[in-house]
Amino acid sequence: MSKMNGEGDSNIVDLGAFRKEKFALKIKIGGYYAHPEMGVHLHCVGVTDKMLTKNNEVHFVVEDHFGNIASFRTDDPPPGFVYSNMEEFIAACLKVVDSIDENLDEPPPAVS
Repeated sequence: MSKMNGEGDSNIVDLGAFRKEKFALKIKIGGYYAHPEMGVHLHCVGVTDKMLTKNNEVHFVVEDHFGNIASFRTDDPPPGFVYSNMEEFIAACLKVVDSIDENLDEPPPAVS
């Protein structure tokens, strides 16, 4: 649909493609992202080389605030995530650490 040269006088717009492009995150190494509904925070720590096990695709490597490592394709950011910052990521990490510290005082479950 090229409007520059007068071709394609159709007024039909694919809203799904438009929304996907408009709201797609521009992930970058060192960036922080959060999913408000799920309460998950991500930090992009790097990018891979072409991965033989993933059809020679390049992936971003991210860590969440629980310490888990994951990856996703560079051209397919995870849906529902928004931009965040280091302070929010650290606050989420400290909440996890505090909840672990509270549970250390409890005796382990009895084995029968």
